[in-house]
This record gives sequence, C-alpha cells and structure tokens, in this order.
Amino acid sequence: MRPSLLARMLLAASLLIGAGACRGVAEPDPLVGTFLATTFTISSGGTGALNVLAQGGTLGLNVANNMVTAGTLIIPASLNGGTTLTASLAGTAMRTENVVRFTQPSDTFVRNLTFTLEANRLVAATQTVAGTTYDIVLTRQ
Repeated sequence: MRPSLLARMLLAASLLIGAGACRGVAEPDPLVGTFLATTFTISSGGTGALNVLAQGGTLGLNVANNMVTAGTLIIPASLNGGTTLTASLAGTAMRTENVVRFTQPSDTFVRNLTFTLEANRLVAATQTVAGTTYDIVLTRQ
C-alpha cells in the first residue's frame, strides 16, 4: 500500500520542522549590547588611583550586531586640567576570541586599550597609555 500524496507531504514537513529544531537557536554575540563603566580609575605621575566615576566621569558604549559602536566618554574638569573632556566613542569594535579593541576617530585612550571579554564585562586592567594607568570595567546593562 502506497502512502497518499498528503501523507508524504505531512511526513516531509515534519522532518523539516524536526531538522530545524535540532539546529537550535544561535547564541547571541556576548559583545553586542550596552556597556557602562562600573570601575574607572586612573593614575598618573606617581599619584594614587583616582576614581573617575566618583568625580562625575563616565564611559558608556553600545556595540551593535555589525560591531559599530556608539557611546560617550566624559572626564570631569577636576581630572583634566580644568576642562571637561567629552568625546564620542562612535566607531567599530573588533573581537578576536575574548580580546576586544575599539577604533574611533576621537583621539582618546579608549582606542589604545585592550579589553578582555569576561562573561558580561569588558575589562581593561592596569594598562598604561601615554604615562597614565587605567583600570576599567565595563559591565553589560
């Protein structure tokens, strides 16, 4: 006895649905999202570590699916020679395994740091750029 055309079509459809379910859902890229500084200290010229966040500074980045970034860096006047630094972090992100680098037209230290992707955080621990040491943790929001 041969199965009817309808029975064969139903069998084919169920096999396609089952095969799709076996593939599972792709995990989202852990770098995509919004990250805000939860640790942001700087030290320079023998001074102790200064807490940028406690002084009113901030560093926030958004990384889109296509690795395009947007964000803002603010260093308060009290830590920047009397002038507040506000810089755009628009640019791109590049990730190789768990190492992340940012490229922006704005000339800030952010593009000179190497971040490590750890769970929901981007960590740049004790890195020196132009005589200033940075300790930064960006946490996914």
